[in-house]
Amino acid sequence: MALGASFLVIPGFSNANAQTGARALDEIVVTARKRDEDLQDLGISISALSSAELERRHDVDLLTLSNIAPNLLIHDIQQGPGGVAAIAIRGIGTTDLEKNFDPTVGVVLDGVFIGVNSGSIFKAIDLESVEVLRGPQGTLFGRNSIAGVINVGRGRPDFDGVAGEVRASYGRFDDRQLDGYINIPVTEMFAFRLGGALRERDGFFYNSTIDRTVGDREYFSLSPSFTFTPTDNLEIYYRYDRTLQRQDSDILHNMARPDQVFCFVYGQCAESLTVPQSGHRYAALQEGGLNTDGAYEPYDNYFGTKLHTVNASWDVSDQYSLDYVFGYFATAEETYQDWDATPFTLYHTDRPATWNQRSHELRVNFGGERLNYTAGLYVWDADYYIDNIGYIGFFNAFFPDLFPPATEIGSTEPIPAPQSVSQNTESRAIFIEADYALTDALTLTAGGRYTRDKKDSAVRDPNPGFGFPGGPGVDNNFDDPFTASYNEFTGKLGARYRFTNDLMVYGVYSEGFRAGGFGGRPGTYIGAATPYDPEFVKNYEIGLKSELLENRLRLNASAFFMEYTDKQEEQSIVNPQSATGQETVVLNAGDVDIKGLELDFLAIFSDNFEVSGNVGILRHSIKTLDDPLTGADLSYLDLRRAPNLTATISPTYRTNVAGGEFSITADFRHIGSHHLTFLNDPEAFNPSTEVIDASIMYTFDNEMGETSVSLWGLNLTGDDSWSQGYNVGSGVEFSGLWTYTAVRNPRTYGVRVHHRF
Repeated sequence: MALGASFLVIPGFSNANAQTGARALDEIVVTARKRDEDLQDLGISISALSSAELERRHDVDLLTLSNIAPNLLIHDIQQGPGGVAAIAIRGIGTTDLEKNFDPTVGVVLDGVFIGVNSGSIFKAIDLESVEVLRGPQGTLFGRNSIAGVINVGRGRPDFDGVAGEVRASYGRFDDRQLDGYINIPVTEMFAFRLGGALRERDGFFYNSTIDRTVGDREYFSLSPSFTFTPTDNLEIYYRYDRTLQRQDSDILHNMARPDQVFCFVYGQCAESLTVPQSGHRYAALQEGGLNTDGAYEPYDNYFGTKLHTVNASWDVSDQYSLDYVFGYFATAEETYQDWDATPFTLYHTDRPATWNQRSHELRVNFGGERLNYTAGLYVWDADYYIDNIGYIGFFNAFFPDLFPPATEIGSTEPIPAPQSVSQNTESRAIFIEADYALTDALTLTAGGRYTRDKKDSAVRDPNPGFGFPGGPGVDNNFDDPFTASYNEFTGKLGARYRFTNDLMVYGVYSEGFRAGGFGGRPGTYIGAATPYDPEFVKNYEIGLKSELLENRLRLNASAFFMEYTDKQEEQSIVNPQSATGQETVVLNAGDVDIKGLELDFLAIFSDNFEVSGNVGILRHSIKTLDDPLTGADLSYLDLRRAPNLTATISPTYRTNVAGGEFSITADFRHIGSHHLTFLNDPEAFNPSTEVIDASIMYTFDNEMGETSVSLWGLNLTGDDSWSQGYNVGSGVEFSGLWTYTAVRNPRTYGVRVHHRF
């Protein structure tokens, strides 16, 4: 991976210091506040990559971008096709696949907020910019951005002439990737762009239960777009994205301890706290389905998305402009998952589901001599529907005479536990954020956002006598949903002072909230009917932005303290009254104080050699935390995905060779130890680890344009840390049914050819 792993980007190789003639830092323009600004002028913590830096990287998807910022972790929890993201910034994140769980980190794609964790691991295709905003962004981005925002911009049609790119890559595990675009200015007012991608990869797990390699994936996308400029001051941009993905069911591992049901009742036990039942982290034991020939094969899963994006910009005058952003994002999936990760049908689910969201944002921007502001209205609606069938084969934990243990594959008779859930969200907001320059050096910032949310949830169980009970005298169906409403205000105050053109300090106070709602996997009437409240973060931060040593060193730093209150905790607890024997509950269970330091840097040592990197130091103290089942004090626990230290250093060397440019870069990433489960289960713990990515690239001009040939490697250290861990049916007084885990991708490498014309 060609990595300059921070916001400190040098888009051009030939940029020079005006006085010395040596290479110097380039200006970086970001849209973190929904207008174009110099990154060094912003009084917030932000890391960013430009299009030029992205071209030198070999990012596959959002996961490989996790090294660009301090205190950032991105995991694929491998609980469904399309990629379910567990993103944590400064120790605040989510870890569940259910779409009722709102994100804590907002993923924004071309101005459209993606409101779910599933499908948010977008592919790194046609990217123009990536920005990581750290800390709550409740003023301009609103709800569900309490940890921060990942703001992504992609290539747009332009009028500079016919142009395009083609990238082809081949790597380990028969990994084949082909993507590109063509840009055509049809008229002086209309430009068209067509992009697409094909990706296929063989699996890297050997499944001894069905005696074959599993984990195959196929991906296809098509993205037509256009830019229309009917007048000099009006631009309309539209893009349609269609993606299709088919893959084998995700691979999970059984890590059941001797005190968990799957081990002491069924004999399905992990080999140790670090080795799964399969004996190796890249070996699997999951069942498969029978094909027409009577042989077992992996379960086939499907995930498709549609995204319509409209951006309209109108320069009303020299001072005023209007922006309108429309987004429609829809997903459809067919997912069969073997959760028990054993050769038996102990707990499987069939989960066909759909998600639809629609958003409208209208903004007015004013730029004056002293006053600048952005104000707007925001409308966001979403609906979610799932027909879930759980196939349960572990009832002998509670009724051993009725359900004897399994003795061989297929010997269990799983009981279907069907349940349908329908949820709808309506959100409305009004916001403003303004800067006022008191002097040429001192600028004050103030902002606020008022949000109104309404959520409803309904559950239907075709067999209420066995599964979800309707409650006393209540027939809860889709005509009688449970409802909840929330009204919240989030504010922001800040000041920045510029001592010189190269040195600025800032202080900021910002707020954010994550929406309340209803659980998506209720097992009882109380679980379905009881809403949980929003959670809140208040952030106090100071920092500096500097460019030193004759514009050859960029050094940005920040220190922060955050109050995290009414923290939502989702946890699977044992519940014999539920059809599945367990139930996922969500409670406002805790308050946490979080503090830390962050550093980004880029040092240009010569015209040929530079080093960039980042460091994040994180500490937290749980003030209150209650067990969802017993109410016991759990304040001694650690937050999930909150390592004390993350650090990245990325040296890059370039030189001219045979009329072209040769470059070599490496990215060294340290991730401190961290837990993955609510109760800090030792079998789902990651010790500190190091990951190395690297690439060698040669770029040259030719009659057809510019061509780059590169050798790349990801995870060259072979890190096999867990990307997910979950204890099912656990509590302080009960060790749970079992714990499952998922592992990150192994070492991969390959060759890529990239041609631009």
